[in-house]
Amino acid sequence: MAIYLGVDIGTTSAKCLAVDENGAVLAQSQQPYPIMHPAQGWAEQDPEDYWRALSATVRGCVSKCKELGRDASEIASIAMSTQGDTLIVTDESGKPLTSAISWMDTRGEVECAELLSEADQSFWYRESGALLSVIGSVCSIRWLEKNKPDIISNKPHYCFVPDFLAKRLVGEFVIDISSASWTPLCSPCSRAWSNAVLELLGISRSDVSETMESGEVIGEIKPDIASELGLASGVKLIAGAFDQAAAAYGVGASVGGRGVLSCGTAWVLYSVSSMPPFDASECLSICCHVKPSEWGLVLPFSGGSTYDWLNRMFTQTNTAPSGSKLPIFIPHLYGGLSPDWRSESRGSLVGLTMSHTQEDIRLALMRGIACEARRNMEAAELLCGRVESVRMVGGAGKSDIWPQMVSNILNRPVELPDCVESACYGAAKLAAGEVSSGWSGFDNVRLFSPVEGNVSDEQQNYDRYMRFYRTLLWIYASE
Repeated sequence: MAIYLGVDIGTTSAKCLAVDENGAVLAQSQQPYPIMHPAQGWAEQDPEDYWRALSATVRGCVSKCKELGRDASEIASIAMSTQGDTLIVTDESGKPLTSAISWMDTRGEVECAELLSEADQSFWYRESGALLSVIGSVCSIRWLEKNKPDIISNKPHYCFVPDFLAKRLVGEFVIDISSASWTPLCSPCSRAWSNAVLELLGISRSDVSETMESGEVIGEIKPDIASELGLASGVKLIAGAFDQAAAAYGVGASVGGRGVLSCGTAWVLYSVSSMPPFDASECLSICCHVKPSEWGLVLPFSGGSTYDWLNRMFTQTNTAPSGSKLPIFIPHLYGGLSPDWRSESRGSLVGLTMSHTQEDIRLALMRGIACEARRNMEAAELLCGRVESVRMVGGAGKSDIWPQMVSNILNRPVELPDCVESACYGAAKLAAGEVSSGWSGFDNVRLFSPVEGNVSDEQQNYDRYMRFYRTLLWIYASE
């Protein structure tokens, strides 16, 4: 009897799931850590916090398994899901030389402009599968060259969360290709570091980590580290995936079948393709999925942050819908994201009347976000094929209103799985390898099917939404 650990090193906390050989969750544990903002636009973390949190959550799961009568010697392997493109600069021993520069950090605005003057967006999309933005780690690397020359001149090692932790766990700098592909340094098409990008940055191949496909064995956890984590000797570290890919794998995303809608601060539609889904408009971001023959299309758009903004603006929640036709709410409070990345777009509420209530505005915002999900699904289907159903994970599934609304607007079944820690579960599946092929941990779902009469109404609402979006975009672009 074996136990597999899936660890998710997220943006604000680490989580761990212990899953048995049948796919049942035995235990879970969580440990938060802070984000530091020492200057405007900066977002940093202490890399040691990642290690401390991994250690705490693993020990927590081991302890809870023991309470269930399961022994630590049953734990066979561990894999990680990690936040994508957070840069950690270390020496050759793996000791951090600076704070981790988060994927949210925007200090490299000048450096981003410089890099784009040296190589245009077509270069970056062709080489990295995504447009270069100020939050890209290459901008942080260029910033460090200017502002921390003493560190850069000593030939540091450039790594990210998974390879930083792999060095600590097994003594080797190894990053899964899924995580590597979510950085501007990697070509998802070739599933390897981009020589052209490394050359542009003046980085040699030896300055970055070895890559492995998700699910491959990296090595055995070092005996002293295993003891520190409460594990027996011989536990294997398996190459994991970056969080969106791990979550999609956890809930069973598939080519030509199920897509995943992650509903967090941003909503993200993840679709799987059997070939690199390169977008002629160079807008849609690509990564390597967890199988060597599969790729992911990752489409982020306005989501939970705009809904939270509405909750902060409206403190009273006791109004009822008016029954009038809802206004149109375009949720681009920080510009338009995927699928067309129109930064000039703005949040817009149009069509208000004296009869509308606070609840009407809330429902209009929810519908607007669901319409953004449809815009992205239509873009994904052009490259990856039809999405037959969508599994929805995250906070939006706490009530039945949003899943049913999304189902009607997409005209697709929406499934709500019971287990919410999809990234951890996906990492545990990778840790288990072939054993996980029969797991049904995410098959227990609530199903929301399109309601025939509502689908035609929502088609009209979507057409209306798109007319307002295009018209207002023209107005904003001309200002």
